[in-house]
Amino acid sequence: MRLRELMRTNLSRARRDTPFGELVAAHRRRDSRLVYVEDEAGRLVGVVSCYDLLRTALPFYVDSGLARALPEDAMVVREGFAAACRDKTAGDVMTAEVVTVSPDDTVFAAEAYFAEGRHNVLPVVDVTGRVVGEVTRRTILVVLAGSCGL
Repeated sequence: MRLRELMRTNLSRARRDTPFGELVAAHRRRDSRLVYVEDEAGRLVGVVSCYDLLRTALPFYVDSGLARALPEDAMVVREGFAAACRDKTAGDVMTAEVVTVSPDDTVFAAEAYFAEGRHNVLPVVDVTGRVVGEVTRRTILVVLAGSCGL
């Protein structure tokens, strides 16, 4: 089975200059698992995950020692979040090194990428570098289970 047969095509897209708040809004809509950052020609240049947003807005999110030392105060979190993301854009927070797959790749090839890179979602990119879809481990599981009658 080829990825073109099961990839999701309703995706969130952004440019490098897309403001932080719009990236958060895209994740809240849950159009796709990632926000795909594209250049002017529509080619993939990076992705923004929920992790990227949280890591930027709440630096202690990635440091458990610091997180335990902070007071449990909503104002501290709110003010820290606002200050950290005030002038940030997609270009500032995106992950630029992205593992991609082709629409013609098989589900087994995608699963190998998932296993090797510890990913749960992969962008599906055409030969010109444009994102045409995304595939998740869950999608592969559902399709394979369905083909076995489970």
